Amino acid sequence: MRLPAANPKPSTRRACAVAAAVFALAALNGAVIPPNGQFLVLLPAAYAEEEEEARARPARGRQVPNMQESTYRRLGEIQELIEEEKHQEALPMLLQMLESKRRYNNNERAQIHKVIAFIYFEMDDDAKTIYHFEQVVAQVPDITEGLENSTLETLTRLYFQEAMKYSEEPAKANEWFQKTLRTLDDWMTKVDDVGPDAHQFIATVHYQMGNSDKSIEHMEIAVRLAQARGTKVKEQWWQMLQALYADKNNWVRVVEIGETLVKDYPRRGNWMTLAGAYGETDQPDKQLWTLEVAHAGGYLEKESDFYTYAGLLLQNEMPNRASKYLQESMDEELVERSVKNLRLLGQAYHVSRDVDEAIPVFEEAGKLAEDGATLSRLAGLYLQRDEYDKCRDAAQKALDKGGLRRPLAAKVTLGTCVFNMHKFSEARDIFREIRQEARRSEETRGEEVLARDWLRYIENERQRMAELAKFDG
Repeated sequence: MRLPAANPKPSTRRACAVAAAVFALAALNGAVIPPNGQFLVLLPAAYAEEEEEARARPARGRQVPNMQESTYRRLGEIQELIEEEKHQEALPMLLQMLESKRRYNNNERAQIHKVIAFIYFEMDDDAKTIYHFEQVVAQVPDITEGLENSTLETLTRLYFQEAMKYSEEPAKANEWFQKTLRTLDDWMTKVDDVGPDAHQFIATVHYQMGNSDKSIEHMEIAVRLAQARGTKVKEQWWQMLQALYADKNNWVRVVEIGETLVKDYPRRGNWMTLAGAYGETDQPDKQLWTLEVAHAGGYLEKESDFYTYAGLLLQNEMPNRASKYLQESMDEELVERSVKNLRLLGQAYHVSRDVDEAIPVFEEAGKLAEDGATLSRLAGLYLQRDEYDKCRDAAQKALDKGGLRRPLAAKVTLGTCVFNMHKFSEARDIFREIRQEARRSEETRGEEVLARDWLRYIENERQRMAELAKFDG
C-alpha cells in the first residue's frame, strides 16, 4: 500500500529558503538608524568629556580641533528646536551655518553635518541623509574616533537599506552592497572589539548578494563569538545559519542546528524543521520521535503538522494511533475535513483493518473529490464487505470522473463486483475491454494476464452455473 510522504523534501527545502530570506531581512530590525538622541550635537559638557577622552588616547595620534563658544550656543539653540520637532525651522539655520563666510573648523563642520543628517533622516530623505553622514566622515582626522566609528556604522546600515530598494535591479543593488561591505571593513579596522553582531550583519549582506559561502563563514564566526562571550545565540541567527546549510544540502549541519534550536527555543517551527531534516537524512525513527515530543508538548498547531504526524505514524506501521490523532484533530476542528485529510484518515482505518470506520470516511471524501481516485478506493472497500451493488456503482463513478493513476485497476474492481453479482456477460465484456486496453502498453501487461485469467474463469463459472441449472431442472 502506497503511503503519503510524511514530510516531502521540496517543502522542507522551501521552508528553509523562506526562513533564510526572512531572517536575513530581519537584520534591518533593531539594526538600522540609532535612536534620535544619538545624532544630536554634543552640548558643551558632553563635548568636553569626549574631547578629554580623545586626549587620553595619545596612541591614536589624533588631534581634534576645539569647538568655539559661539558654535556651541548656535547648535544649542538648534537642538532645542529639534527636541520640539521643529525641523523645518532648524534645517535652514544649519544650512546657513554651512554657507556662511565664517570659517568653521572641520570638527565643527562635522557636528553641523551630523545634525543635518539627523533631520533629513526624520524627513525620510535618504539620499541627503547619506550625503551629510558621508560629510561627517570626510572631516577625518579632525573628529573623534568615537564619532567616526559611530558614523561609519550608521552608514553601513543606510547603504544596506539603499541596496534593498533595488530588488528589481541586481546590478544597482550590488553597488550598494559592495559599498556596505567596504564601509564595514573600514569600520572593523578602527574599532577595538568587533562583536558577533557585526559578523551577523556581514553575513546578511553576503546572503543578499548570493554569496552563501561567505554568509555561512560569517554566521559561524558570529555564533562562535557569542558562545565565547557566554551569550546565548539568538534564535534568528541559528535559523538563518540552518537555512543557509539547507540551501547547500548540508542536512547533517541542519540537524545539528535543529537539535540546538529545539533545546533553546522549543517553538513549533523549530520542531517541524528538525523533523523535516531528519527525513532528509533518512532517519525516520528520529523524525517520528521529534514529532512525538512536539505533539506531547503541544507544539503541533497547524493542519499540516497533524497530517505530517499521521503520515509518519502510518509509515512506521502505527495506523491505530494515526487514525486516533487524525480523528481527534478533525473532531476538535484543528484539521479540515478536506479530501486529502479524509483520504489519509480513511487509509489509516483501512490499514488498521477497520473497514467499517474507513467506508464512511471514503464516502465523504468521494463526494468532495474532483477525480475518481477516492471512489476507486471506496469500491475496493465495498468489495471487501461483499456489497457488490455499491462496489459496482462506486467503481463506475470513479471511471467516469477519471483522473485515475491506474484506471485499469479500477476496471478490474468493477468487473470483479459485476461477476460476483452473477452478471457473467457484463463481466466478460468488461474484462475483454481490460485485455484489449492492456495490450497497448508494456506497463499494463499484468492487467492483460489478469484479464485473460478472469475470462477463462468467467467462462468456466458460466458453464458450471448452466450445468447446475440443468440439474436443478
